[in-house]
Amino acid sequence: MNAAKIQLSAEESTLIQNAAWLLTKNIIIDKVVALMGQQIPVMRSLHEQLRHPLPEAAAASSPKISKGEKYEGLPWVMLDFPRVFGKEDTWSIRTFFWWGHFFSLTLQLKGSYKERYERTLRDNLPLLKQHGFYLCIAADEWQHHFEESNYMPLHQLDEYSIEELLSSSNFCKLSAKIPLEQWEHANAKLMQLYQVLLQAMGH
Repeated sequence: MNAAKIQLSAEESTLIQNAAWLLTKNIIIDKVVALMGQQIPVMRSLHEQLRHPLPEAAAASSPKISKGEKYEGLPWVMLDFPRVFGKEDTWSIRTFFWWGHFFSLTLQLKGSYKERYERTLRDNLPLLKQHGFYLCIAADEWQHHFEESNYMPLHQLDEYSIEELLSSSNFCKLSAKIPLEQWEHANAKLMQLYQVLLQAMGH
């Protein structure tokens, strides 16, 4: 890197001398982790109320909270619970926080789990549309952004298009997002979406 490229702009110079904003960012990330931690007992309570239990491996799984700094260059936090990640089979509900963008809740199914739930999910498309869910249309199952190259709103897709998308892929991802402006209501909204996903799978 040449000398010109390592000079700081006026804004960068101000930020590098100000530790408070970075400490505040760390406090916010800790609060996101705490928020996700509060979801876990609620999720477990919902599982106990199910008349049709989750797949055995998913029901036996333990929650996992992860965080990082650079998804598309920005900090993130995620909770995977319940979760089954195998080479061929995936069953996961993922809560995701992306700095500057949104909270999201995603159902990810692959392999035998996709085959098991696909028909029931199709039957419950009106419910999922009502609650603002999107369907992943991309080939990469590990992207979280809601750009048109990755997700399409279910209400913009007809049944034939949805069937084609589901049948042409070995995985299924259904996701809904919550704006960060709704922080105060995010936990309740995420749990509502969680219940919707369970209901859409016939639980």
